[in-house]
Amino acid sequence: MMNQNKSKTIAYVTDIHLGQQLQMDNELGGGKMSYIDNPDEHEQNFILILDDIKKRGITGIVFGGDIGTKNANPWFFDKIQEYQFKLFMVLGNHDTFSTVSQYYNNGLCDGRNEMMYSFEEDHFMCLVLDSSTNLVSKVQLEWLEQQLNTPKKVLIFIHHPILEINTPLDKIGAALKERDKLKKMLVDSKTDITIFCGHYHMADEATEENIKQITTIAASYQIIKESTKIETDQHKFGYRLIQIDGDLIKTDAILL
Repeated sequence: MMNQNKSKTIAYVTDIHLGQQLQMDNELGGGKMSYIDNPDEHEQNFILILDDIKKRGITGIVFGGDIGTKNANPWFFDKIQEYQFKLFMVLGNHDTFSTVSQYYNNGLCDGRNEMMYSFEEDHFMCLVLDSSTNLVSKVQLEWLEQQLNTPKKVLIFIHHPILEINTPLDKIGAALKERDKLKKMLVDSKTDITIFCGHYHMADEATEENIKQITTIAASYQIIKESTKIETDQHKFGYRLIQIDGDLIKTDAILL
């Protein structure tokens, strides 16, 4: 993915929710969220994002999860192929391994039924975790513990945030299950860890011990971070640039 000792920029895109039209029920003031099927929903957002990535000369994409409906999967992967991007796939809670694996195989998940895999850069061990069941499984935790035994810095790509975010969404059941167990493993490793995640449809940065977590805006719609209830902004969308330069990471959010 990256040439020796050269700076490399990749695009991190997450939560496109193709074919899923958001419905908000504010009748009780809680902001309950649901989706109805709409085949064209967010397709134009995705095309605009891919166009912007292409114009920047970027060839690699990490997709952070939540493609959308099952029927949207063929269109999603066809578009990635059309633009000739190299794709590293992360599964979200609206994805399933059984569906995505019909269209995506990077050769790193062979023999597994979860999308967990690793790849290395000069100074980084890059790990992809599968939280599509709203949980990081015991099998993944055992694998992760082994992967963390590295002299390199670690980049983790996962759909759900691992560190708590101070927002109503974190308290209504959207949080990763048993995340404290996962966080403890990361802290105990003493390894320099950077997490890239999505799921909450908002930008956030958090640091705890040896962990830095960067949460990325959604490619579909945003959820207002600082609010007393669940509120959305369906007009803004975007993605993130991640620049790896030696053992340094720089990142910028691109709002479209």
